[in-house]
Amino acid sequence: MPATRVLGLTGSCNLRDFGGYDTGDGRRVRRGRLLRSGALARLSPDAVRTLQALPLRAVCDLRRTEERRLHPNPRFGPHVRCFEWDSAIGTSPIRERRFVESTSVEAAREAMFAMYRRIPFLLQDRLAGVFTALTHAATDGAVVVHCSAGKDRTGVAAALVLEALGVPRETIVADYVLTNAAVDLQSHLLGDGATGAGMSATADPIRALPAFAREAVLDAHPGYIVAALEAIESRRGTVERYLVDELGLSPTSLVEIRAHLLEG
Repeated sequence: MPATRVLGLTGSCNLRDFGGYDTGDGRRVRRGRLLRSGALARLSPDAVRTLQALPLRAVCDLRRTEERRLHPNPRFGPHVRCFEWDSAIGTSPIRERRFVESTSVEAAREAMFAMYRRIPFLLQDRLAGVFTALTHAATDGAVVVHCSAGKDRTGVAAALVLEALGVPRETIVADYVLTNAAVDLQSHLLGDGATGAGMSATADPIRALPAFAREAVLDAHPGYIVAALEAIESRRGTVERYLVDELGLSPTSLVEIRAHLLEG
């Protein structure tokens, strides 16, 4: 794992740079502009100042309303725009019967595949907001995209951004899988004091699962992110068509985002 991707700030969870990747046309995504993370609620004051100095321009909080209420983000200052949404999804999908009644790790993985196929179409408003935030950050600002663990919702959002920038699919999958090396989610979500880690609303339904199902839920399995992207292509043909038709991006905005975030 490239150690330089993981910021390692005090109180952070799975906070890392997902820039620096080469694109299919020979350019490269800028470093220090795209950050993905788990919960930010426990960031130390020094960690907050480090992010502000990037300079940070936008925070996209993909969590449900209840998650935000229980563990609010720190204040990043007047120059940072916070994007958040009132969620119509009141409880974690991990509470669904297909997870609770799983009888094997394979069955739990199938439930995860099904969840990932739904994410791009259940969270359009939040995913569209990520691209709005990228435009807001302009040429010199950084954006942090986060949920509770920085794996599922954030994983899909980061994959869509990298797809929009022309990063090859195998690189996108590798960035997603990097969660397994970047953070011990078992410890963060289920270890001692985990309810104070900004993740209690996420950890509670996972804690209730059998051990084999928890393994499937906490794993950043490459097939999960592939399932989300293939679901998009099955419905819309290409990811770019999805960005335009489902998320409402204009071709002009995509050109501007690429101009801001690509070099070379």
